[in-house]
Amino acid sequence: MCGIYGMAKSPTPYTSKQYNTVRKVMRNIAIDSETRGQHSSGIATVGPETKIHKSLLPSSKFVDTKGYIKSIKSLRQGTNILIGHTRFATEGAITKSNAHPFKIGNTVGAHNGCVYNIDKMQTKLDKQCPVDSQLIFKAIDKCPEIQDAIKHFDSDFALSYVKDNPMVLHLCREDNRPLHVSYVPEIKTLFYASESVFLEDAFENVGIDVETLQLNKNILYSFDVSDFDDVKTNVNKTTFEYDSRVIQYYPINNYHYNNNNVYNNNHNNSNEGVGKYKVQYEVAETEIEYLDDGSIDPTWIDFEKQELSEIYGGSPNDWMFDESTDDWYFIDSDGMMCTEQMLVNRKYVEQFNDVDDDDKLCVDCFSVEHPNNCKCEKQKQTELEFSDGVNNES
Repeated sequence: MCGIYGMAKSPTPYTSKQYNTVRKVMRNIAIDSETRGQHSSGIATVGPETKIHKSLLPSSKFVDTKGYIKSIKSLRQGTNILIGHTRFATEGAITKSNAHPFKIGNTVGAHNGCVYNIDKMQTKLDKQCPVDSQLIFKAIDKCPEIQDAIKHFDSDFALSYVKDNPMVLHLCREDNRPLHVSYVPEIKTLFYASESVFLEDAFENVGIDVETLQLNKNILYSFDVSDFDDVKTNVNKTTFEYDSRVIQYYPINNYHYNNNNVYNNNHNNSNEGVGKYKVQYEVAETEIEYLDDGSIDPTWIDFEKQELSEIYGGSPNDWMFDESTDDWYFIDSDGMMCTEQMLVNRKYVEQFNDVDDDDKLCVDCFSVEHPNNCKCEKQKQTELEFSDGVNNES
């Protein structure tokens, strides 16, 4: 389960009052959308240029990051469309690069749902993707019509995307995934979100009385912002054929973890029912920002320190960046130097793995292994000391 949200506005510039209203509405929608996924957050701006900002922070913290704030400010600089996403990972590692939205060719989009025919889509589309949702947008980018793209899908989906024309926002859903919209004619702006309550709460907080509607399934809604007026959006609708799966729903986020640092829900991986979910927790890829002289931008260093401290705890001053390896290191409360991967394991693996009485959790690499099987350097040294008679009790 993920959350998609965003907005599309007329090219008519906002007044200061209108901009502040939109800023508050978007912030409320983004924060509420966190309930649909906390593994990562992202937002894309579409206008004179397209930019995508991603983070491993949950949305309630993402809204205070430099990237999100820049995205909202761009609404006063020619941006007409914002595409937001909160991720609950079902396929692919939890990294910044795997967060939505994605840019595939001339298509920028975010997806809520799961893909069940990944191997088949990768073969047909001749594209290997770390995240199943990227295959959705590869199909959309490749095919001239939505019906042609849909033929590649065996998926649950609610989609928000822009393709080719930066003035047109496309929204659609099939039977299993929700998607709601509200149009505020006074400011010629459309807002959308996975759940109606996200929109309703946001409007109530700023005193706007507007209707919220769920989009009909199997219809592509294409909103050309240049056609927005003070009454309606003048949306263009394209019907497509798609047979949604009949899904037996399980409790939300009903996952358990195994000792291979992956988690699965209780669904099978056949064509009947929901597919198997598998996620590996990995360190986010670091996209380093450089100055013109080739040195690392100190502003980027400060921003990354702040974000890392919010994710893993501690102070920003406890983090250090090793330029020789492009890795981050943390000094914990005991004065020990930890790699970021060690903190990832502490946060996501040690917390959820059930350790049997016959197993040990290695305190150095934090893997769940029988002590005879753990191959980290600390464990090897411990085994050597004991084999030499060190610390043996008589």
